[in-house]
Amino acid sequence: MSERQDQNKALVRRIYEDMWNKGSLSAAVEIFAHPEGVQKFMGEFLKAFPDLQHTVEELIAEDDRVAARFSAKGTHTGPWKQYPPTGNPIHYTGITVAHIEGGIIVEHHTWWDTLEVIEQIS
Repeated sequence: MSERQDQNKALVRRIYEDMWNKGSLSAAVEIFAHPEGVQKFMGEFLKAFPDLQHTVEELIAEDDRVAARFSAKGTHTGPWKQYPPTGNPIHYTGITVAHIEGGIIVEHHTWWDTLEVIEQIS
């Protein structure tokens, strides 16, 4: 694996370790070319699930792309969308694919089962 691929994987890992697990939304400025939407979404989600913890299960790098498979656990203690707090535990898995240029994520897509989370808090 090249040094660049290792650096790209480390950058994507920061999404989960720094932003999600440590709640450092300001780290988005160092990670994403366009951090505003990421910060907004994560801020709202962490208000609803403040103890949320992500685990990176797998990272795969090829050229300027990194795929991350992750899992997450937390507790629904704040409102999310139209759902009032339930105190219910949640668990979900997902995948993020990030395109990296110049040491920053310029495009990314994340897939996770929101219906699974809704069922756990309903």
